[in-house]
Amino acid sequence: MRSVKDPLSRAKLASRSITDSQQIEIELARLRREAIEEAAEQGQSYTSIAQEIGLTRGRVSQIRSDGPPLERVLFGVGPIEIGLPLRPIPDRDLPVVASEDIRARDQLVEMLTGFGFVVEQADVDPRKMWQPTAPDLVAICGPKSSPTIVEVIANDPVLKFEPDDDGRWFIEDRVTGATYMAGSDDETPSPQDIAYVGRIEFDKRRDLFLIAGVHAMGSLGAVHWLSTHLGWLYEQVGLGNFSMVVACEYDQGDIKKSEAACPPILH
Repeated sequence: MRSVKDPLSRAKLASRSITDSQQIEIELARLRREAIEEAAEQGQSYTSIAQEIGLTRGRVSQIRSDGPPLERVLFGVGPIEIGLPLRPIPDRDLPVVASEDIRARDQLVEMLTGFGFVVEQADVDPRKMWQPTAPDLVAICGPKSSPTIVEVIANDPVLKFEPDDDGRWFIEDRVTGATYMAGSDDETPSPQDIAYVGRIEFDKRRDLFLIAGVHAMGSLGAVHWLSTHLGWLYEQVGLGNFSMVVACEYDQGDIKKSEAACPPILH
């Protein structure tokens, strides 16, 4: 870094390195908290744990209560780039963003920043491949809004997400054949939607945490479910890649209920 002659380029590199170091520090604190809790579950007293790692018992108690949540690692280490789809509109040159997607993103960003993540926001253009640059990735985007997401979900060995002969999108379990569809697409529509939720390989060095509603309300419902079930989800999948289906009921644009229609399945 010292060899970079342009001062602004050097400053940018230094700033990015500081950010990356801070994200790693938070993950190390999370790892320490998880190790302490694991040792306690194995029968070691907190006094002996404190002695072994060179801390006071009071400091160990503080780590257990105030340390980063264990489920934070579901999203990686950070920084995170979160992608939101641009939607094409007939007779308009420029695509738009659905208000429900914005609400889902804002709620998710609040959750992620609460975990100590640095979050960068990006548009996912339906006309080209998404090329994110951050080390960890989150997207609120379905396959009908991005060719990149089509490719990502195609690699899921458990669930597929595609349209039927009538153009209605559905999610299907490749093994059992169970099919999940949005209630709003029924012949007698109901205010219900579904979403694909999973962590899946994006490229050889990164995974993508993906939230993909059949409609925009499904994504909002998935974030609603994650806000209260993230700890349970981490207990089920740990560091493994997975996929699941979340269903929701809504009224006037507000989520009234969300649940796991298909529980998380490890890949």
